[in-house]
Amino acid sequence: MGKTYCFRLNSDPSIIVCALTVSNDSIRIYDLPRSRRDYMKSLTHHEKPLRRYPGVLIGRLGVNSLFAGNGVGSEALDFIKGWFYSSSNKTGCRFLIVDAVNESHVLSFYEKNGFQPLFSTEEQEFNYTIGKKDITAKLATRFMYYDLLKMRKEGSLS
Repeated sequence: MGKTYCFRLNSDPSIIVCALTVSNDSIRIYDLPRSRRDYMKSLTHHEKPLRRYPGVLIGRLGVNSLFAGNGVGSEALDFIKGWFYSSSNKTGCRFLIVDAVNESHVLSFYEKNGFQPLFSTEEQEFNYTIGKKDITAKLATRFMYYDLLKMRKEGSLS
């Protein structure tokens, strides 16, 4: 259950430049390995540790091939960051979450836009999401997150 938004070309509204889907989600702290759980807890308030930290899942992000490589995807992420960081954010979320395709160019794109892997290694993520102790296949996707409070600390989008 998500909401999809399309950004259209001003000069020709029939052309979709970029589309994205967002939905409510959370980071389940107690599903993480102890070291990652402790790290995520260190980012948040300590008065009342939560089992889940609210977030917004970017379920789909696609750029029209005519506009690929021109920074449109990064601009879309900056839009989402500003949208959910602003005072008009009605969701009260702390994190943006992506389940990024496990390809180096996709992971690199999100990392350049300030996202971090939720798990330290692919093997660690495999063990905690699939439940097996032995990687026999590459994960199709990797969980990544962006802490919206980074914007306050840095004073701008990053």
